[in-house]
Amino acid sequence: MNDKTIVALYDDLSDANRVLGDLEQAGLRRSFQILGGGHARSHADYASMSGDRGVFGSSLGEDYDAPSRRVETLTRQGVPHHDAEVYAEALRRGGVLLVGHIGGGHVDTALDIIERHGPVDIEERQKSYRSSGWTGYDATTEDYDATRADEERGRYGSGLTGAATAFRDTDRGTGATDRISRTDADMGEEHIPVVEENLEVGKRSVERGGVRVRSYVVETPVEEQVRLRDETISVERRPVTGTGEIPGDAFRERSIEVTETDEEAVVGKEARVREEVVVRKDVEERAQTVSDTVRRTEVDVDKTKGRTER
Repeated sequence: MNDKTIVALYDDLSDANRVLGDLEQAGLRRSFQILGGGHARSHADYASMSGDRGVFGSSLGEDYDAPSRRVETLTRQGVPHHDAEVYAEALRRGGVLLVGHIGGGHVDTALDIIERHGPVDIEERQKSYRSSGWTGYDATTEDYDATRADEERGRYGSGLTGAATAFRDTDRGTGATDRISRTDADMGEEHIPVVEENLEVGKRSVERGGVRVRSYVVETPVEEQVRLRDETISVERRPVTGTGEIPGDAFRERSIEVTETDEEAVVGKEARVREEVVVRKDVEERAQTVSDTVRRTEVDVDKTKGRTER
């Protein structure tokens, strides 16, 4: 079984309901569900608009339209995260999402019906949002009321061409998402892109390590010898024997002062540059060969033989 999930965005609920009417005529309505399209609606209201939920009762959950769950709900269905944010923002601004889970044999029929009613080009809508300052979906921002939603729809008019619908192949099991873009559903054309990768080699600065040089003071005990002189005064009384000659001024008062002088060590320091440390960085360039692989797609066209019926 090759089941796919289809998501299409419309600005107006009436457009989405007309799609549901055409899908009903094709026997595919039970596979689709509407998200958004109004404000303060209950889940019962959604069920009455969209019919039986079918597979969506379990895959989307009861709170599938809660602002905090919108992106998660869509990414769980296989929509890329950057597209899911745009879809969620469109819901916040009053838009309508048509979500379907359908067998691979009916995908083309469903897409033709959906694109016949001019779904929004999601890439152009994202550019419009970002040009007005939008940077991503914020679940805490309040949804538009009816008046603001009408004003928002008036910004884009009704000429919505270049439809873009996202779908996921649920049989692949890899979570990969493909995109179909059609500008004319009646052209009968299928497009296979031929893609080629180019190797782009740049360079960046990477810190590999470095050298940290710091200076600090180290105190080392040193000893030096110096000879110091100390003076000592001594007073000595000597007895005199015999009859010496008495000086004429023997009875004159006199005073003698003698000063002792000692030497003490005086320390002085003189700084001198013993050596210097020079830090420099040398730069050299080297050539490096970068090897990798690039991919490209090739297209083989095989002719098939016709069959004659008897």
